Amino acid sequence: MNRAVGFIVAATLAGGACGDNHGPPPMTPDELMAKLRGLPGVTVEEGDSSENFSYYVLHFTEPVDHNDPSKGTFQQRVSLLHRNELAPFPLIIYTSGYADSAGSEPVELTTLLDANQVSIEHRFYGTSRPDPMDWSKLTVDQTAADEHDIITKLHTIYEGSFLSVGESKGGTMALIHRSMYPTDVSATVAYVTPLSLTAPDERFPPQFDLIGTSDCRAAVRGVATEMLNRRAQMLAHAQDEAAQNKNVYTRVQIGPAVEAAITGLEWGFWQLAGDAECGGVPPSTASDEDLYTFLHTVSPVSEYDDKHLGSYGPYYYQTYAQLGYPDYSVAYLTGQLWYGDDDYIGEFPTVAPEFDPAAMNRVQDWLEISDTDDHDPRTGRDLGKHLMFIYGGWDPWFAGRVVTGTAGDTVTFVEGKGNHETKLATLDEADRVQALAYIQRWTGVEPVFWRLDPLSTPAAHEGRAVDHAGPLLTAHARPAPR
Repeated sequence: MNRAVGFIVAATLAGGACGDNHGPPPMTPDELMAKLRGLPGVTVEEGDSSENFSYYVLHFTEPVDHNDPSKGTFQQRVSLLHRNELAPFPLIIYTSGYADSAGSEPVELTTLLDANQVSIEHRFYGTSRPDPMDWSKLTVDQTAADEHDIITKLHTIYEGSFLSVGESKGGTMALIHRSMYPTDVSATVAYVTPLSLTAPDERFPPQFDLIGTSDCRAAVRGVATEMLNRRAQMLAHAQDEAAQNKNVYTRVQIGPAVEAAITGLEWGFWQLAGDAECGGVPPSTASDEDLYTFLHTVSPVSEYDDKHLGSYGPYYYQTYAQLGYPDYSVAYLTGQLWYGDDDYIGEFPTVAPEFDPAAMNRVQDWLEISDTDDHDPRTGRDLGKHLMFIYGGWDPWFAGRVVTGTAGDTVTFVEGKGNHETKLATLDEADRVQALAYIQRWTGVEPVFWRLDPLSTPAAHEGRAVDHAGPLLTAHARPAPR
């Protein structure tokens, strides 16, 4: 098994908002609440609203098995940021791939488009867990059916275009849903999204010889090697940390947890830090405390405690069952490793499944087909799939990028030295302008770039770059199984 560890500078693009609607006025809060509560199988709680949004937490009653409703139901959490249900205001369908990570925070495209937003918690994560848990029902087909049901119901309220958006695994889930229910949304924007057809996926190891500078790559590998040379000292620090923070290690013992964190250091560094942080890599002569502090910052041992594995056990199950995972064999450390597969079996919430490539192959087949269901009603001309992929070229996950085949109206943008936090806002200006033009065409709404700065006004951004962007949601990337 292989483990991969799971300040935006913006330029001005002044543009118009969604525009004035000369039809009926939008619903009042009471009318919206009544409409939401009128959706079949939906309960609603009102959250703390902000100046820009009304916030609601919805729970959709979903079958554990969409093919056999007699298997019971569970409550699926969906966060709603409501601005205006009328066209042209879009609705962003955000799939985190995990628990509801967005909640009351708008993601990048929600801000750019002045849009509404729902954040769908993935089945079997967070609070969206059946009781008992039938792990055989944690499949991409069941997940896509959950999303289809939720989106279908929201179409009865929201008139604007629907745009599915996801980051990392969330982007993979958005793509899978789109391949199965292509007309649910107008388009899909997937950030830093992998698509693996094998387990392990052997495209990944060469990536670590291509990212960053040679000096930085050597420094990161050197410090990981030194940490294993001082394994006893790193273990002692981890034990002290566990005692202080009450971290419990029964599913994976603390010794294997320390080794896994160290082997994941290189992946974690390039995923979320990168070349700009090379000056912060401690030398091999650093103190034990400095080495452990760096390890804790980049690849925490506590990611393998019982609490974290309980939260992300479904991820390990999914990667082994259907999603695939990177080959990350850390060859430069092979001679120093003590532990093997059996020491990490506790990562799984149940018996480790056997990988079935059929689901991911089906997605790839869909990408390879140029003809789609979207055609010009007058001429019959194929209009394409309306897919956008955004990557960082120095992100380890870039090695597992989606191969788009011959699908029409599908585009990929790469920030050359970007990492796993790459956004539209971090693309080169020419790429960013082109990407926003696609989004405008797909949604009918012009993205307004200055909105990413919460302290700004349109006039303040005329003729200059944005000094800093507002808070953008960071994709939470998990380690992939060994």
